[in-house]
Amino acid sequence: MNPTHVSELLDRAAASVTPAETDPASRLVRLGRRSVQRRRRAWGTAGSVAVAAAVAAVVALPQVSAPPKGSETAGATVSLGGLSVAVPEGWRTSEVTTLDPCTAEPHTVYLAARWDPWATRPTSVPPGAAPFRCKSDGQAWMAVVQQGVAAAVSPNRLVVKDGQLIQVSQPNQYAIPSVWTYRAFNDEIQATTAFISGDETGREQLLKHVTWPDGPAAPASGGLVLPDRITNATTEAPPTNGMVVATDAKTLNQIRTTLAALRDPVPAAEECTLQKPGAVGISLGEVTVMLGDATCPQAISTGGGRVRVPAGLGRELLDLIVASDRAAAEQATTKD
Repeated sequence: MNPTHVSELLDRAAASVTPAETDPASRLVRLGRRSVQRRRRAWGTAGSVAVAAAVAAVVALPQVSAPPKGSETAGATVSLGGLSVAVPEGWRTSEVTTLDPCTAEPHTVYLAARWDPWATRPTSVPPGAAPFRCKSDGQAWMAVVQQGVAAAVSPNRLVVKDGQLIQVSQPNQYAIPSVWTYRAFNDEIQATTAFISGDETGREQLLKHVTWPDGPAAPASGGLVLPDRITNATTEAPPTNGMVVATDAKTLNQIRTTLAALRDPVPAAEECTLQKPGAVGISLGEVTVMLGDATCPQAISTGGGRVRVPAGLGRELLDLIVASDRAAAEQATTKD
C-alpha cells in the first residue's frame, strides 16, 4: 500500500465519522419529542456510535503519529489552516499526518492534518498499577491541527485574541492535564486548533506566538449579528448540561427581540473573558450567541458583535428555553 492510498483511506475514515447533522436542534425536532428521557438516550447513542466509529478507524488504518525529525527553525513562522506560529527560539518544527499528543516531544511545534488522542493509551490498567500518564504531560510543546476540536454551544471559556473569539478548553479526559486547546469560536464542526502544553504561565507565553485571522466584524450599526429568522434555540441546561431546545414561535420571537435590542457595543479595550459557570451559550442555527453573568456582563455573536448586557439576561433566556423544551416534551407525552 503506497502513501497515496494510505492518505485516501485516512480521509475516508475521517469523513465517515464526521457528524452528518450540523444542527442538533433541527434533528431533535425532526425526530419528535417522545419524552425527555428518549431524547437523552438518542443523544447518548449518537455520541457512542461516533466514538466507536472513530476508534474503529484508528484501529483499522495505519497512522503516522511518530514525529519525524524536524529542523531548527527559530525565528521562522509556520502556518496551517489560517493559523500562524512564530517558532520560539531553540524549538524545532515537525510535520505529521496525525498528531498523538501523548508522545509529543518538548520544544517542538507540530503541524498536523488531524489528531488521535487514543493512539498510545492502554486499553486497561492492571489492578494496583499507577494511573496511566502521558510522557508528554507537563512538557512544553505546541501543535496546529487542521481537523481540530469540535465546536461547543457553550464553551468553558472565551477569550479575545487577534480580533478573534477563541474557545479555550482543557481535554482532561485524554490524560494530559498540561494540554489546553484553542480554536476559533465559530460554527465549524472541527476548526483548525492550536494545542499548547505547559504550565499556566508557559501556555500564556506560548499563546502569544500564535496568530489567528481576524474574526467577523461587528455590524456598523452596532448590536449583534443575528439570523433574520430563527427556527430553534438550543442550549445546555445545568446541572447535567444536557441539550434543550425551544421551537415554539412565541419563545423564539422573544429571544430574538431581546437579543436584537442589545445595542451598547463593548470597546476593544474593555473586553472580558466569558466563562462557565455563569455564561450561557445559545445556538440559533446560523450563529451562536454567548451571554456572560456579573463577572463579565457582555454578549457576543459568532457572526460578529460584542455588546453590554444585564448580568442576569443569559439565565433568563436559558429559563425560557428550558420551559419551552419541557412543555413540548409534556405535550408529546400526552399525545402518546
